[in-house]
Amino acid sequence: MIAPLPGLVLLGGAGVYAVLVGAADVTFNSTPLLIGVAALAAGIVGRRQRLVPIGLTLAGWGLAVLLVRDGPLPDNRAAPAYLVGMSVGLLAANDVARNWRVPLTGALISALAGGLSFYAAYDIEALNRWPLWAAALAVWGVFEVARAPDAA
Repeated sequence: MIAPLPGLVLLGGAGVYAVLVGAADVTFNSTPLLIGVAALAAGIVGRRQRLVPIGLTLAGWGLAVLLVRDGPLPDNRAAPAYLVGMSVGLLAANDVARNWRVPLTGALISALAGGLSFYAAYDIEALNRWPLWAAALAVWGVFEVARAPDAA
């Protein structure tokens, strides 16, 4: 039963994210942190080690987003705060990847995709809506379930 478990955890994470951000009072700014936590959980619980660096990278960036947008850090320092958060996440991801001998590629692609999405969100309003990110997390979960027999 372990094979599809990471995908099922991601699907569950999509549901939890949708409830927290869509129905509860959790701010949309928590999106990268919540997706990162879902990836971490999928990697740890589902024993899919390659997902852990992705989760660490997104969680580091997501924590910085919350500290700026909903926390004590000033808005005029957002860019450096996000860089520091992403860098801390990538440093942790690098250590995990090296120790577990898994590629860091997923974490790097997540950093790039996250940055591009964040940049494009100023012009593409759909990127500022939680249903898109809940759907993206669910699609990722379905992908992981579908590739489960072949995944390492």
